[in-house]
Amino acid sequence: MKRKPTRTSRPTPGKPNTRGGVLSLELVVVLPILLLVLLAVIQFSTYLLATQAIQAAALVGAREATLPGATEERVHAAVHRALKGWRFEDRLGDDGVAITPENWQDLRSGESVGVLVRIDANQAAMNSLRHLPGFDWTDELICGQYIMRKE
Repeated sequence: MKRKPTRTSRPTPGKPNTRGGVLSLELVVVLPILLLVLLAVIQFSTYLLATQAIQAAALVGAREATLPGATEERVHAAVHRALKGWRFEDRLGDDGVAITPENWQDLRSGESVGVLVRIDANQAAMNSLRHLPGFDWTDELICGQYIMRKE
């Protein structure tokens, strides 16, 4: 009994490769989706990194606020030092740092003092996918709050 020869996937000499068009079409369909996913990952990564930086700055500010003889200027300076090197460090205005309660300098030892750091999400993280639903954070704030007991 004779065996039938099997076809190989290698193109035979002299015959055109019919698979090239299919691969081009697959690339045209898949590449934009992959690029969109890559941009989404980068955008959310910058958002999460900015959130971490804001949280760390709130911790540093709260630590400074709990020290004896702390002033509002020293707390603001500590927050700005904590954000040094981030692309949004100069965009954090004076209203971006709030210390609670209002009479925090008169608190006794053991009472709680809190520092809230907030910045517009557009200034802190990239927003390149804002035209897609669910990816826009134009009116969002990134906030970080830390509460400690006064020394």
